[in-house]
Amino acid sequence: MAYAKTSIGRGCCKVSKKQKKISKLASFCFVLTEILVLVAVLILNGNDVVNVNPPIPAIIIIILSIHVLIQLWELKVFVKPDSGEKFSLTVQGSHERKKSRHRRTMYGVTFSDEVRVDYDRNCEGILVYFRKVTSSSDTGPGCQPFLLPFRGWFTFFHVLIALTLMICTIIIYINYDDYNRLQDYKKLLAESHSEATQTVPPEKPEVDGVDNFDAAMYGELLDAFAHNVDNPFSNFGEQISDGPSLDVDREAIEPVSELGTHPLVLPILLLVSLILQTTAVVSSYYQAEDCGFCLPLFCIGYTRWFKHTNAYTDMIQQNIQAKHGKRLQLEGEQLELAIRRNTQPTQVNGVTYHDVGPQTAKRYEDQIVLLHLLLAQEHDQACKEVFPEHSIQNKGVSFILTAEEIETLNIHAEQAMETAAVNTDDTVTASDTTELVPNSTVPV
Repeated sequence: MAYAKTSIGRGCCKVSKKQKKISKLASFCFVLTEILVLVAVLILNGNDVVNVNPPIPAIIIIILSIHVLIQLWELKVFVKPDSGEKFSLTVQGSHERKKSRHRRTMYGVTFSDEVRVDYDRNCEGILVYFRKVTSSSDTGPGCQPFLLPFRGWFTFFHVLIALTLMICTIIIYINYDDYNRLQDYKKLLAESHSEATQTVPPEKPEVDGVDNFDAAMYGELLDAFAHNVDNPFSNFGEQISDGPSLDVDREAIEPVSELGTHPLVLPILLLVSLILQTTAVVSSYYQAEDCGFCLPLFCIGYTRWFKHTNAYTDMIQQNIQAKHGKRLQLEGEQLELAIRRNTQPTQVNGVTYHDVGPQTAKRYEDQIVLLHLLLAQEHDQACKEVFPEHSIQNKGVSFILTAEEIETLNIHAEQAMETAAVNTDDTVTASDTTELVPNSTVPV
């Protein structure tokens, strides 16, 4: 059973430009610290302070390579962004139409097929935003992740690194636990040696963490005692180094017994790396825009196309709401009522459709057409103020813009909004000053 989904959204929370910069800086600091910790693990492994199993150093090197590649790419984007990247200006009405399909098949036979169309209410009334233009519009949901920019995979890479570090930390912790058990075995043998030099038989020892010390092991200690009474210190070293005196699996203990001079350092460093990587995952998702992942082996894919907003989209949205806000609000309330009343399931060729009736669907489409006409008017007026080449009569302005053009419009919108805010403050101040002197005459 395959799962592939494509969505258009802004994530769990709306992030400002300042918050994105802080998130990028935090992510860089966490990743840089993690790189230093992982490099320290490799250095300590080379100096025999800790001994790591052969696959783990190779995994750490791969993780370091991915981290370095991500940071170099982020640096490249920061120093030289892609000014030719294209985005499409669009508008969302009082509702957002989302279509999903759930099909269940078994042995090639479809026994359940359901199509659901949901209309999510937009709390802001309308939303003007940019969406990245992809190279192909006919790509299915399963291949949509491959249309993402390279940065769109970074969050997925961070998640994979976190899962890998978690698995490595668990493995190292298990080995360290076995190492402690081995030390208990050695301590047990040392105690048996000291008791074997006495004339009193050794008591059955109790060692924490050793669950399989049964009567057979105790019998071996008694045999060692009987032998060493006659020949003290004759073969105790052989019992520790060569003999399986406590029925211990030597093949399992040999790799455990060589964890280095300070074996506790390794699990601590990996745990610190895991904590740093977890924070890097959160920071990466917090600043992610167009993102997704694909697992072909499990037939799973997900793509989220981000709703890019800036000062220009806010200005266009405010202008539309100022001129047509009441009308659009009334239309949205009436459409919400019609959607609740007319949503019903229908059967078409064995497929169950959950959707509104044709009249409500037509009403939704008419709202979208109207909003795009209003968007075209405001966008055309703003572009002709910023770009003189667009001032030619009877020449419309395209909704598809490059990143460089969007940045120019964004600067123009910020300046216009600052000027409008200053003018508003001046008007309020003049009005307040007049009200402070009720009997004064204001010159005309």
